[in-house]
Amino acid sequence: MTRLVGWLDLPRSKFYDWRTRYGRANEHNALVPRDFWLEDSEKVAIVAYARAHPREGYRRLAFMMLDDDVAAVSPSSVYRVLAEAQLMGRWNRKLSKKGKGFTQPLRPHEHWHVDIT
Repeated sequence: MTRLVGWLDLPRSKFYDWRTRYGRANEHNALVPRDFWLEDSEKVAIVAYARAHPREGYRRLAFMMLDDDVAAVSPSSVYRVLAEAQLMGRWNRKLSKKGKGFTQPLRPHEHWHVDIT
């Protein structure tokens, strides 16, 4: 093997990497379904449970679902599913005044601006 790898001008480590991967599915730069990915039924159960308990946060929901045998998922997975379902609204959202323009003063000395440079 050493002579063959030398003729091909191939690093030995690359050859042994290929050898250990032989017979496996090619996972290079592709999404391969994993055992720990959430199924659609689990996502539906998470959304339904969150709608049934609207005052609970995503972390608390994760542990409540574990206790109630609904789904065994991490808090980050619950957050991701609820964000996908657009159930993760900010609780203290302030509307931005950006892009609304500046209201011009109606008389002199109504608005002062100081620039210290």
